[in-house]
Amino acid sequence: MLCTRSAINPLATKRGIPPGFIDFASTSFDAIFHQRPLSSRRDSQQSDSDDDEEPTPSPHRRSSHLPDFLPFIQLITEKCNIQPVQLVMALIYVQRFRATLPANYKAETQAAHRIFAASLLVASKYSEDYSLSTRQLVRATGDVWTIKEMARMEMAFLQFLQWDLHIDSDEITQFLHSLNFDDTASILDNDHAL
Repeated sequence: MLCTRSAINPLATKRGIPPGFIDFASTSFDAIFHQRPLSSRRDSQQSDSDDDEEPTPSPHRRSSHLPDFLPFIQLITEKCNIQPVQLVMALIYVQRFRATLPANYKAETQAAHRIFAASLLVASKYSEDYSLSTRQLVRATGDVWTIKEMARMEMAFLQFLQWDLHIDSDEITQFLHSLNFDDTASILDNDHAL
């Protein structure tokens, strides 16, 4: 079963993900979650590509059956018809989540995948009448987690956020500007209620 909302709601329309936005979301998630400025991440990526040495493993590389983080985001957004605004909302939720963690927090293996999945599920459920279901997300990931595990991740994420899910369009605009993404029109539309 594909994870498209159009099967549930025939009136649902997909607002295309702007070119390069998935990579932007991945880089932004990494900068927020690992508390590194975007410029230092881009600089380190540039210097890595300039070296003739054997490349070091990506910080997104997982030793498990999960794909690297960027392909994971691509997989979920494609299979689940994720809207750009939902990705941004998920990033804002991750930023709020990160603010609740100790400064010296070190993520365990696969934490980024779990946190991203939970944040996207919460963003979809909060912003859409016909939202992504836990079952749909689990299937889109290739059943990496059980429905029960995904529900627990979602609940834990909500508790870290203290159920504070409201995001208005001004907050989205400010958030995108803080990440040097100025094309907010490609993310926000007048028909989308937050």
